[in-house]
Formats: sequence, structure tokens, C-alpha cells
Amino acid sequence: MMCPPLPGQVPLEPTVTSNGLTAHGAVEASPANKSSTEYRERKGICGFLRSVWKALKHHFGCCRHSSAVDVVEPFVPPPDLDPEPDPDHSAVKPNNGSFASLFKVGKMIGSGGFGRVYEGKRKFDGKKVAIKQISKTDNNRYLDIPGHPEPLVTEVALLLMMRQEPRSPYVIQLYEWFEHPRKFTLVMEYPEPCESLLDFIIRNPELDEPTARVIMRQAVLAVQHCIEHGVFHNDVHAENFLMKKNTLELKLIDFGCGQLLSSDGYESRIYLGLMAYCPPEVFTDTRFHAVPTNVWTLGVLLYEMVNACSPFGNRMEITQAKVTFRNSNLSKGNNILAVLGGGLELVT
Repeated sequence: MMCPPLPGQVPLEPTVTSNGLTAHGAVEASPANKSSTEYRERKGICGFLRSVWKALKHHFGCCRHSSAVDVVEPFVPPPDLDPEPDPDHSAVKPNNGSFASLFKVGKMIGSGGFGRVYEGKRKFDGKKVAIKQISKTDNNRYLDIPGHPEPLVTEVALLLMMRQEPRSPYVIQLYEWFEHPRKFTLVMEYPEPCESLLDFIIRNPELDEPTARVIMRQAVLAVQHCIEHGVFHNDVHAENFLMKKNTLELKLIDFGCGQLLSSDGYESRIYLGLMAYCPPEVFTDTRFHAVPTNVWTLGVLLYEMVNACSPFGNRMEITQAKVTFRNSNLSKGNNILAVLGGGLELVT
């Protein structure tokens, strides 16, 4: 069944142009209007997340699987996919060439409830890109964002907001997006060589604390950047981070569950994130809030990295929130999970 609209969302039946196809450049979104209360709250949020990272530095001593690939429909492509587009995106202009003449679509590298992702290559220079296809269904969610007269499908809207300056090296960048009669296609940067953070954790169980600290710093900064841009990712977990294999650089991906940041919170009955990372208030309260949820998910992520397993297996364990550390090699002092957990009271 279709979820009811969330804060800032507008249900919309996508329209088709006269030629049956609409292409869009990644046009910059204007900053959302903020009340003074929201500004002070957001400023406090950012300060808290910075304190989380400082605490992390001090205390750390130092799946979803692919299915069959369907046919990629031709669409109007961009003339260029610069990895660092002009700030005003003036160079992004559609042309009448076919997608097949400019891009080669490779194997599917990921899939889920919000689309399929393929390797792609720009033919004229061989540059790799990631091509995500989102089918148009009755469950598509749309958002109204400043600078756009029509509501945009959620992932496009939020990625456009994330393109506002300053940009973050820890968040995936959208290059272009296109609308087809039956789907949306997003062309994004593709870190190479990369793997999901989940795959990295599986290959490296019970990470040492210095490595976990490097990864955790980037995850915190990615989440902080989302908050500063008025975006609640709402699905932070190990599979939604790409890691560059040779540098351990992270990229937060998949904004399909995301929402506009709201000081009023969100209805618990329509929580969209991964259940293993679900905060206890989703089960105990009628509403949950973005920042406490982010803090909780970061704690779960860190636990998984250093213990090679999830801290909670079901709803009861989540609501009881009793953490048992299985890695005997961890530091014995105050650990960062306690810091993150205690932070819940500071930001609610």
C-alpha cells in the first residue's frame, strides 16, 4: 500500500511530455527557508555531532542481491558528466543524441526497494558512472523544494539539495537525472575501485579501533552534512556507504528513504529505514526525530564494525537497548557507543 505523505512530501502522478520523454539537468536547489528556531536547533545539532567526533577521537585508543537486468530505455543524455559540475550548472544542457550512442551500461551492482544500480561508462572518454533506475509506481514519493516549480521524486529532490555549496566528499554526487514514461534515471559519480561498507566489514571482521575510527569519522561527517543541508537520510547503515578500496574513503548513498529535515519529527508508523538500525522510539513513541535516529544508527554501525555482528536481533532487544560487546580486544575505557547513546538525551 502507498505510504501517506510525510512532512514536506507531495503525492503526485508523474506527467509525460508531448514526446513522451523529459530530461533534466541537475539544477541547483535554493536553500530552504528556515525559522529562527530551526536555525538555532540545527546549529546545536551540528555542534553536537562535532562533539561526537571529538569524543570518538579521544576514547578510541587506537543484503540485498541483484536480480535480472531489464532493458535500459533510450533517453536524452547530457553532453558531459563532469565529476565536479559548475556551481550554477550552466554547462548542463540536454541534446538530441541517444543514450546508447554515449553510454555503455554494464552489470547491475545493486538493487533494492527504490531501484537498481548499474555500472556505466561514458563512451567518449571511458569515465565510469553509476546509473540508477527508479521505476514509476504508485508508491513513488515526491517533495517540494525551493527553486523548482514542480514536486520532484524524493531521491532527486534530496540529492539536488545536497548539491548546494559547500559540498561534501562523503556524500555521493548526482550528475544528471532524466525522466522516462515508466522510470527515472539518475547518473551519479562512481568511486573506483569500491565496495559497500557491509562487504568490507564481512571481509574484515572485528576491525581494529584505529581503522574503525577512520571510517566512523567519515560517517559522522556525512550525516552532519545532510543535517546542515536540511536532509534526513533515514536509512544510514553499512550497505548504504560505498568505500573506496585503496583509501578507505566513504560515500553515503541511496536517499530513496530520505525526508526533509523537520523539527516536528515523523510518524513512527511510517518509519522507512532498515529495521536492524531502527531506534527504540519508533516502537515506544508515536513520533521519532531525525538527529536521535542518526545518533542511534551511527552507534549500531560502529558496533557492527568492531564486533562483526549486529547489537540487536529483534524489537524487544532494541527497546531494552542492552549492549553486550563480543570483541574481547576492545578498549576497556568509556567507548564511543556509550558517548553516542548518551547523546540521545541531549538532542531530543
